[in-house]
Amino acid sequence: MNGTTLKIRGYHCDAYGHVNNARYLELLEEARWTFLEPALKEKFLDARNLLFVVVNINISYKKPLFPEQVVDIEITDVTYKNKSMVVRQIISDKHTKELASEAMVTFVLLNSKSGKPETITPDIVAKFDELTEMRND
Repeated sequence: MNGTTLKIRGYHCDAYGHVNNARYLELLEEARWTFLEPALKEKFLDARNLLFVVVNINISYKKPLFPEQVVDIEITDVTYKNKSMVVRQIISDKHTKELASEAMVTFVLLNSKSGKPETITPDIVAKFDELTEMRND
């Protein structure tokens, strides 16, 4: 599975020398933007007046991350509901494959004009399935 590969930098770390819990949110967000990039380039969301908004994140920390460590961040599952979707993201060491953290991220798609949640339609599911397949090639 292909994910987003990032190198942990010193500025990601706290006084204890490992990645601070709040920085995991930034690492996960970077990977989501990379995941969405093909859809953003083709204006998939813009053409439908959609905003992709995080409404909940639950993170389980398994192992600390340290400076100079190279990690892969993958979206491994997408679950669709009527007006929300949940993606599972994992951060693992690129070389050892050891799991560092797992996050369940819930999104809603908001109408950019009304600010109200939109129903997850079959074309949205198809696009996210396509993005997931692209990442798994």
